[in-house]
Amino acid sequence: MPLGAKPTSKQIWNSIIEKFEERLSTWRQISLSKGGAEVNTFAAMLLVIGSNPPALDNFPDTRRWSLHNSGVFTVKTLYSKLIAESGIDNFPHYFIWKKPVPPKINFLLWRLMHEKLNTIDMLQIKGVDIYYSCILCGDDIESQDHIFFHCKIAHKVWSSVLLSVCWSWVIPRNLRMLAFGWHHVHFSVAGNFLWDLIPATVVHTIWTERNKRIFEQNYTFKTDDDLGIEVKSLILAWARAAGKRVHLNFASTVQNNWDALFV
Repeated sequence: MPLGAKPTSKQIWNSIIEKFEERLSTWRQISLSKGGAEVNTFAAMLLVIGSNPPALDNFPDTRRWSLHNSGVFTVKTLYSKLIAESGIDNFPHYFIWKKPVPPKINFLLWRLMHEKLNTIDMLQIKGVDIYYSCILCGDDIESQDHIFFHCKIAHKVWSSVLLSVCWSWVIPRNLRMLAFGWHHVHFSVAGNFLWDLIPATVVHTIWTERNKRIFEQNYTFKTDDDLGIEVKSLILAWARAAGKRVHLNFASTVQNNWDALFV
């Protein structure tokens, strides 16, 4: 109320009444919006019940999982529902999930297939302003496809572990293209087993080297040959852990007789 105004005057109350009405209108909108949401929820429930509601009885209410006939929740049914609604069509699960491969590396491949690795291009999309050049080659922007396939260091690593006789390495565009064209049975039994381990070992080795170069101070960068030897050694180590002894001399196999493992 203005100072000196007459309390019996109606005009001095107009501004105060307007302020009250503004606040009340806001509260009315909030309450109506909440009421509208409740009405929509109730209407959705009536659609689920339909014209034949369940009969009332003395049994207590229980929760039932509608995605399974037993009414019991299972992770499999939930996962199937999520895949059906927002999954990748024809997801190459046979390429990603390998029993001889450690689970964390299987998950690394899974994340790469879904384009969820925090490469520099993805960090920039998220608002992180950092130097964007590839830490391995320095020739291009670091992206998931570049660092694992199109980087010249990655190409040398792939070439070192693939067969060198009667084979020509064609760089795929991404991991998805690699997955659909990777599996075959043209080698020996042991060769086919080792062949299936190559993508996981290469991706793991490149990603580990990339992270060490970025985050570890005074780290001595590995050469292309060192990375190739590390990939081959890891493949043989995983094979041995799975009960597949496929070599007679570890050092000789890695250095000189790699192609002979696939014959």
